[in-house]
Amino acid sequence: MRHIGMLLLFFSVIFIAACGGNDSSEMGSKEAEELERSEGIPTLITLSCNQAHFSKTCRDIEFDRADEIQIVTEAIFRAERMQGAIDYAAEYMMNITYADGSVTRYDLSLGTDPKAQGLLVNQEDTMTGYTIPLENANQLRQIIQRRTD
Repeated sequence: MRHIGMLLLFFSVIFIAACGGNDSSEMGSKEAEELERSEGIPTLITLSCNQAHFSKTCRDIEFDRADEIQIVTEAIFRAERMQGAIDYAAEYMMNITYADGSVTRYDLSLGTDPKAQGLLVNQEDTMTGYTIPLENANQLRQIIQRRTD
């Protein structure tokens, strides 16, 4: 009888662990690798300025270098889901083009304040926003600045 109780306890723990899932709002490295494998490797990332809401100095940018694409994708993978619905104006419309020709579209806002996080919104779900960590937002600002100087 004791063995049956131990087996029930063992299977209960396994069941709870399996059903618990990852409640984290941040995408971990395993999930990021799986996403990259399922969608392919990005070959081009374009940022189109939203001239209606932002300054005339904003310029459209294309990232096709592997190091720059890595910085952008890392920022996306580290973005954390925000609570509640959002109301925002996008600074850039970002298109990520993969080797197979598929495209994922995001709205991106960074601003110029190096103490501010970025905002990322998948255009398929514009009611859900993701905050880009400060370090990643500043890296994005730097590569954008290099391209616009």
